[in-house]
Amino acid sequence: MFNTLTHFATRLAQSLTPLQWWCIAIVLVVIRQLTQVWLDGLYVDSQFPVPFYIGQTTFNAEELKGYYAVLISKGTLEDYFWVQMADYLFMVTVFVSFFALMTAVYRSLPNVKWLKDLACVMVFIAPTAALFDAVENLVSFFFIADAQGFADWLVYPYSSFAVIKFAIFILAYLWAIVGLLISVIGFLVRRFQS
Repeated sequence: MFNTLTHFATRLAQSLTPLQWWCIAIVLVVIRQLTQVWLDGLYVDSQFPVPFYIGQTTFNAEELKGYYAVLISKGTLEDYFWVQMADYLFMVTVFVSFFALMTAVYRSLPNVKWLKDLACVMVFIAPTAALFDAVENLVSFFFIADAQGFADWLVYPYSSFAVIKFAIFILAYLWAIVGLLISVIGFLVRRFQS
């Protein structure tokens, strides 16, 4: 199965030049950022009492129930539900932008086997940030459905999915920077050697 996916991803990556992949990636990252700004505005309008990354990584049911109590008291729990729904659009932009960005890095790297192998793995890993976000949101719907009475243990998978999502975001951004630097250095070395 993984070999089939790798073969498909490699063929797809080879279908465009590195420059074309970078152009696509840049456009998709900009779209993702614009979607993030829109989503952040909806989040602020919902009046959730703490930044989203704090609420998502609390691992504390009583604390999370306290946040939902604030939404109930302000009458914005339904607004928060729609933030969670809108987040799925953001997830789509994360998935496609990370795929394009990781593919651009893959296509730009020098032909060094271990670098290409690492880059190929990142083509698959980075987009999964969106999948962990999707599962995290599914759990949040249980919270919204019973904001003061949800089972306390649900906070553990919820926060775990969030931590994994954020870790993948960090890993993907770091790899994109490192991969770009390696690609630029490799390009410059080849230019000076010719």
